[in-house]
Amino acid sequence: MRRRISVRMAVAVVTVVLAQVFTLGAPAHADHSQDQHSPNARLVFNSQNSTGATNSDLAFWGNRTYAGNYAGFRIFDISRPASPQLLSDFQCLGAQNDVVAWENELVFTGTDRTMTGPECGSTPTAAFDDPTGWEGVRIFDVSNPREPHQVGSVYTDCGAHTMSVFPKNRHEVLLYVSSYPLLPGPTCGPVRGPENGNSPLHEKISVISVPLRNPEAARVVAEPVISYPGDPDNRFDPDEHGLTGLDDFTGCHDISVHVERRVAAAACGEQIQLWRIGRDGIPDTEHPVWVFDDKTDSDGPGGGDSGRDFWHTARITWDGRYVQIDDESFGSGCPTVTLGNEDTGRTHLLDMRTGRRLSTFTLPRTDASPTAYCSVHQGNFVRTTDGRYLSVSAWYTGGVDVIDFTNPRHPREVAYYDIAGDGTAGSHNWAAYWYEGSQLSRNSLTIYGQDGFAGGPSPRGFEVFEVRLRGVRDRSVRHMNPQTVG
Repeated sequence: MRRRISVRMAVAVVTVVLAQVFTLGAPAHADHSQDQHSPNARLVFNSQNSTGATNSDLAFWGNRTYAGNYAGFRIFDISRPASPQLLSDFQCLGAQNDVVAWENELVFTGTDRTMTGPECGSTPTAAFDDPTGWEGVRIFDVSNPREPHQVGSVYTDCGAHTMSVFPKNRHEVLLYVSSYPLLPGPTCGPVRGPENGNSPLHEKISVISVPLRNPEAARVVAEPVISYPGDPDNRFDPDEHGLTGLDDFTGCHDISVHVERRVAAAACGEQIQLWRIGRDGIPDTEHPVWVFDDKTDSDGPGGGDSGRDFWHTARITWDGRYVQIDDESFGSGCPTVTLGNEDTGRTHLLDMRTGRRLSTFTLPRTDASPTAYCSVHQGNFVRTTDGRYLSVSAWYTGGVDVIDFTNPRHPREVAYYDIAGDGTAGSHNWAAYWYEGSQLSRNSLTIYGQDGFAGGPSPRGFEVFEVRLRGVRDRSVRHMNPQTVG
């Protein structure tokens, strides 16, 4: 049966959350004894934020983790991963507050909801398209991690849903800002967009230049055009996916950058695209190297072929050989099913050279509850030294897992950790990332997660997991913004 989703639920599913969801109330203490997990995975730490707000993305630099949430961000010292120390719980309201870190000096957060102003302490405007409102990127000085303070902001059309960082040189970084008009903004959407000289479909990303010695001078330096080559109507039509009452758009949700190869893989709602990055650091969005767009499910639920709802995430392997692309489903069930006959909410592996799909993967575990929602969300690849391709992923109500793509045509799950129960009692993982700075133990993978989305507060918040895999060798890294490789 085709599932019709209300405007409110649809907006929440694609992580543009309304003002009343910014704070959810602090959760009660959780009993972890009934959690489901593989024998080689264990939870070693978790900490909810002080407000109970929805937890979003993570960034890492040295022995610090920056954990975003809709009420601000937290900074942890992870020099001892089994017992992270909270350095600050900084309050600055704004969805989604996805985070990018640089040199433990600067943190950037994305605001994807119209606020009364760019400064912390601002509140959501009564109307999403308030012409005097603000949405975009905030800039913080975190050189003293116990006392972060805001040093600047940059307004971007349609706000900042996600961000990816590209280091242009030693003195300047670029932020690729993805956004789209699911909710209208001051200069965004079918009415305010054209009134301000913009497309009603959005049709662009924003590129912000940040001079590292003078971050207050950050500004938008380019707005590369986005289109969907070969798509009949050149737009993402929410009605095609049972999302009633939402406006069409042409835009991107997430961009993964490979610095050494100077390419960017973009999840652009309707399509996956691979772009070359020019000498000026601006991606050539108008001439994609290749485009991947597949809506077909030829063999029904549970079959080998699969359709998709919304291209949400693209992530590149450390060696630039593969791109994993993730579909954020608008359906229900575990695994998720939408439109009556499509297997959605899956992850797909592409050959990065050709854009050809090699395989798809969804959770091998099932949950009979009708409220289960096991769509894949954020993750990254482990930097191995033994030729294995291990992908860490977060799944709404499906927990955190590790997928082995070493045989690219036959992926398999090799570890997982999932909260017992369903609804607000179960896992609602936004992000899960491998990051090996300080190691938990020899012969193990250290994985960090953020739990608390898709239906209500969760008892987990910021998480640390240990996964043991025989024979796997990974390489420590000095820093990691998960959407940037290199």
